Amino acid sequence: MHEWFEEHNHPFLMKGVTPAAVERIKALCEDCYDFTPDRDNYEYVYLTQSLINLSGKKFRQKKNNLNHFRNQYIGNWEYVPITEDIFDECLEAEKTWYNQHEDGDDDNELLGERHAIETVFNNWSVLQPTGGAIRMYNKIVAFSIGEMLNDDTAIIHFEKSDPTIRGLYQAINHEFVVHAWGHTTYINREEDMGIPGLRHSKESYNPDHFVEKYDVTLRQK
Repeated sequence: MHEWFEEHNHPFLMKGVTPAAVERIKALCEDCYDFTPDRDNYEYVYLTQSLINLSGKKFRQKKNNLNHFRNQYIGNWEYVPITEDIFDECLEAEKTWYNQHEDGDDDNELLGERHAIETVFNNWSVLQPTGGAIRMYNKIVAFSIGEMLNDDTAIIHFEKSDPTIRGLYQAINHEFVVHAWGHTTYINREEDMGIPGLRHSKESYNPDHFVEKYDVTLRQK
């Protein structure tokens, strides 16, 4: 591996290295590498039951927003699993979300995510993820996509909702966990990529712990 970096005239760098992998690398040569925490790529892990129950003061605002949505739109919304017959509607909802958020500092990340979402829908039968959506007034306005990561943890890859509808984000978050992941212990909602708004959103759901990630570089001698 070192030879490849030297051949291409790049400094040695490994990203996304987990604590377990760090220990294995240290066992090979503890004094050869430096390990730098990469906070932007820490994965947020939540207790499933905490996301379902939203109990206590730390979830009060989330529960208030969720209850507002339920009361304001009673009888005018429904949760539906994502199946092939609503793929186009979900992609239209994603397009609307993207148009509301483009022209920001993180345009490249948003465009990359958009392409990734389209790839998932175009290869749904091969990838076999699990998805859920909220329909309001006969229109898909929010959706979420995830899969089982291991025996006790589900991972949420994508989640989009119309930001103009108060409580909708809390609703799709809650409904998807209730309907798809109630049997799990943990929900992994991936990293925030250093995007301030995304970090605030993920922190506001009170993670149980993080999956830490490290950058690994050669120690200068």
